Amino acid sequence: MYESKDNYFFNDDHLAFRDSVRRFVQKEVAPMADKWEEQGCYDKPIFKRMGDLGLLGIKYPVKYCGQEADTRMNLVWMEEMCRCKALGFVMSLFVHTDMASPSLNNVGTEEQKKKYLKGVCTGEKLMAVAMTEPNHGSDVASIKTRAVLEGDYYRVNGTKTFITNGTQADFINVIVRTGGPGVKGISLLLVDTNLSGFSVSKKFEKTGLLSSDTTELVFEDVKVPRENLLGKENQGFYALMTGLESERLSLAVLAYMGAAMALDESLKYARERIQFDRPIGNFQAIAHQLADMATDVEASKRLVYHAAQLYDSGVKCATEVSMAKVFAAEAACRVVANAVQIHGGYGYIREYLVDRLYRDVRLFNIGGGTREIMRDIIAKEMGFRSR
Repeated sequence: MYESKDNYFFNDDHLAFRDSVRRFVQKEVAPMADKWEEQGCYDKPIFKRMGDLGLLGIKYPVKYCGQEADTRMNLVWMEEMCRCKALGFVMSLFVHTDMASPSLNNVGTEEQKKKYLKGVCTGEKLMAVAMTEPNHGSDVASIKTRAVLEGDYYRVNGTKTFITNGTQADFINVIVRTGGPGVKGISLLLVDTNLSGFSVSKKFEKTGLLSSDTTELVFEDVKVPRENLLGKENQGFYALMTGLESERLSLAVLAYMGAAMALDESLKYARERIQFDRPIGNFQAIAHQLADMATDVEASKRLVYHAAQLYDSGVKCATEVSMAKVFAAEAACRVVANAVQIHGGYGYIREYLVDRLYRDVRLFNIGGGTREIMRDIIAKEMGFRSR
């Protein structure tokens, strides 16, 4: 196994926490990975179990049952959760903790945080975020789902697609249009999934990340209480942006941890697989592939750690986060493809982890901001506008 030299970045508290999370994952999560992959979704009670152990609100305030820890502690938690080997479940987990809920923490009212954020941290309320629509993905400014204020309620109509946790969520952070065209007409609404008119119209059959659900949601005259407006009306786009760094960091972690697991599997296989009377790792062609894989994993981690350090320091780091995400996602695809090649025919067999990882990591170049959008952000920082 390749051991990355990370202790300089983490203190003793981080390392002790890592050990405890690793034990929990190996005992209670990893044994469920194959079952969840086969059934096409995780078992929802695992969220309550993690909430009871204080493993869902790592970065959120103690007053809402969080741990109020730093970003490094959250990184430790994310890395160790990935070791369960069911990255689909981990994606659902990160949607709950690092993609759907940051804007609730950042701009939510005290009443909203007591009602919803506390439930996020305890695992009693599972959360999703609904932004993408059948005709609008990266172009958030063009979303069509409409919310019209009628007295004490917003009436919501529209369709959202590719929504993680759609079948399981108790409430959803829904991006809606309350005003005119463009980003200045967008708002956020917290929509309880038990409201009349809300439905899951489709659960998609995916190539990878099988241990999570991905759905299409329909809103037909859903009446959402006015007090569920998250932040200010027509300011939802800016509230949403406050959580994008957290979202993209979590996806970068998923990417490099997928790559790290593929590297570990390949190192083990290269030592055990004998061809021409010696381990295949002793052939230069294989050894060099392994060296390149280790370099990609290490470079990905360092970019993420650098961005996380800036984020923790309150420094604007959208560019560094974008660099981390696009590099880690593309590196993961390279690493896992090499892992399949090193495993030969076995790399194409479902019982081998590298096959699962090969199908899983491809999504990280698409979800949470495509690689093209990440490059647009980086280019803009350098003074170029491609859109």
